[in-house]
Amino acid sequence: MLAPLNIPKRFALTQSNKVALFAAVIIITAMIVDISLARVYDLISKAPTSSLRFIIFSVITIICIIGQYFFMSFVGHRTTYSASIVKHNFRAISWTVRLSQYTLAIVLIVLVLQIYATEQYHTFLLLMTIWISYGIAIFALGVLAERFLSWYRSHKNPVIILYALAAVSLSVNLGFTLVYVYDIVVDRPQLQKPYSGGSMPIIKPGSVTAALNSGFFISSIVSFALLWGSTAVLLHHYSSKLGAFRYWMVIASPLLLFLAQFVSLFIGLFDPIISADPVSSAFWLMLIFTLSKPVGGILFAMGFFSIAMSFRQNVVLRNYLIISAFGFVQLFVSNQASVLIVTPYPPFGVPTVSLVGFASYMILLGIYSSAISISEDVKLRQFVRKTAADQSKLLDSIGTAAMTEDIQKKVVKIRRVLSNEITEITGSESLPSEDDLKSYVEEVVNEISKKTEHNRS
Repeated sequence: MLAPLNIPKRFALTQSNKVALFAAVIIITAMIVDISLARVYDLISKAPTSSLRFIIFSVITIICIIGQYFFMSFVGHRTTYSASIVKHNFRAISWTVRLSQYTLAIVLIVLVLQIYATEQYHTFLLLMTIWISYGIAIFALGVLAERFLSWYRSHKNPVIILYALAAVSLSVNLGFTLVYVYDIVVDRPQLQKPYSGGSMPIIKPGSVTAALNSGFFISSIVSFALLWGSTAVLLHHYSSKLGAFRYWMVIASPLLLFLAQFVSLFIGLFDPIISADPVSSAFWLMLIFTLSKPVGGILFAMGFFSIAMSFRQNVVLRNYLIISAFGFVQLFVSNQASVLIVTPYPPFGVPTVSLVGFASYMILLGIYSSAISISEDVKLRQFVRKTAADQSKLLDSIGTAAMTEDIQKKVVKIRRVLSNEITEITGSESLPSEDDLKSYVEEVVNEISKKTEHNRS
């Protein structure tokens, strides 16, 4: 009999998180199947009855709808009683995201019913899904990018600026994807029927569509590479445990797999294989490249999951970090709207694309709330600073930066009150300017952090 696997205590999951992980595996598997069927739609035989494809599409849709409801409950249960969420206006954002996801669930149900009743679907439903989901995603990652840039101004940490640039580039990529796919799908026939979809559009050089296509490809590479670099720095301490060679082999694999699909377009890397058996080889290459983003998402999630496992004593912080980790995996599986330009029948890819916005919201919520939790908890800040692992320095930096911003807001508010009183009494304003006060607060906080770091060393 096999001996039980001994999992280090700090990597052990709670029962609820085990359930969430199991559910995530099922949902992500369904999403990968969904995207794979859309990617190879041009290469598979249309001989099987449309009923079979409809059943597969319906099952995937049901899994994605139930999955999004599960994760909304998972996130809501872990943030309902957090005062920091209410204080920083996340409740309004949360309700907006929930309303959007309920709307998208209705759109998916309408798609299934429309195909079942009429054996056709309206491309407007595809466009509606893309606009809602990608609109939420662009907003969420835009807010996250602004937060990272603000934290970097208060606390200069190279990992923070790397994640800020990654968030900016991801927002830009989502924007290009949205406009690029819309530009093509809007010109497709309004009603898609069996065997009517599946053809790749012809893009004329120099056209607006060609420019959007170039922007989509370039931003995809840049955003993936920046997030890869951020994760490589965040997890670099593992190189001493695995050895430098093993570490870089593991870290570099997702990046090489992702870049291979773009390199092959320009230098014909796989031309000999494709020429030998065009249909089969293209089919398998498509499926392999479909995995490049999910594999990258898992790597990016590991950065935050490893931090979460280091803070088992603080349930709130650990849950926020796990939410971020799930968000990264889901984002890089679901950010696949480009497969919809072929308008397949049934519309494989739509259930997966409908989760882009919620995935981005999970990333924003997890990272932002982690920073706020650390900024408001003195003991937690002390514990973070005592942790030797490199990834904890990211939490220390964003937590300290968030605390600095909060103090600056309070000091400026007090200054405005005193300024009005002094002006009424003396007729002139003699207090320091708001910018001077903010700089002074930042200097004091940084000086305290340096002394704390010196005492610890």
